[in-house]
Amino acid sequence: MSGALTAPEAAMPSRPGEKPVLEVTGGPGRASWSALAELAAFRGVLWAFALRDVKVKYKQAAIGIGWAVLQPVLAALVFALFLGRYAGVASEGAPYALFALAGLVAWTYFSGASATAMESLVSDQALLRKIYFPREVVPLAAVVAGLVDLVPGVVVLLLAALAYGAPVGASWAALPLAFAPLVTFGAALGLGLSAVNVYYRDVRYALPFVLQLGLFASPVVYSLDAVPESWRTFYAIANPVAAAIDGTREIVLHGSWPRFALLGAALAWSLLLLVGGYTLFKRLERGFSDRV
Repeated sequence: MSGALTAPEAAMPSRPGEKPVLEVTGGPGRASWSALAELAAFRGVLWAFALRDVKVKYKQAAIGIGWAVLQPVLAALVFALFLGRYAGVASEGAPYALFALAGLVAWTYFSGASATAMESLVSDQALLRKIYFPREVVPLAAVVAGLVDLVPGVVVLLLAALAYGAPVGASWAALPLAFAPLVTFGAALGLGLSAVNVYYRDVRYALPFVLQLGLFASPVVYSLDAVPESWRTFYAIANPVAAAIDGTREIVLHGSWPRFALLGAALAWSLLLLVGGYTLFKRLERGFSDRV
């Protein structure tokens, strides 16, 4: 049964040589402290799933994790040519290629992690029927595995900043804080959408289209300053991707500290969405084994 493990009890063998039986009892179908405690107890399984996702993703790929670098770099060059040179899109006084790369490194992680997490339960349907573990481990592992792609992207971003003569200083230490709303928001979407995708497979067709729209609805190829000032703060909080990209650009392009108040508000909103996504996941969890 795919409910939460509320009272695991290993029955003592009645005969010598008999294996103990682990009884799994279905939970109440809602988020609870006991469910969170169980998730913490299975953290080793989460890391194992994340490692497996990384290995499977780059299995038999000639350049392996290099694709995590090539995708944002090539996209940044294309946008630099068409939007930076021909369309003259403002880039906050920085070279447009570096400006676009700062946005694309963050966006590539978010879109990839969200899409993989959404599909994760259906992809692992055989495991859901055979083995018990907290089901939220699967989409969360996809979000964690995406961080492996984010690290080389940040390294390339640092090298590009040095090549363009952008200031590199102590403010770079704040990059993890700039990415925090991004990771939290990705986990919130991954949990919620993966659960809904088990019941309605339309999600797998709708999400790629929504992510394409999100590329332009978020300040990936344009500055947050392009948003009217009266709406800018609300927009950056409601769309945590915008706050994360803006914080990244403050650090990478200008060598300054990000706007901590804006990042904090976006992170708080992302955490609220994460609670909502987790609650939805636990509500739908009981029917996973029958639906996948």
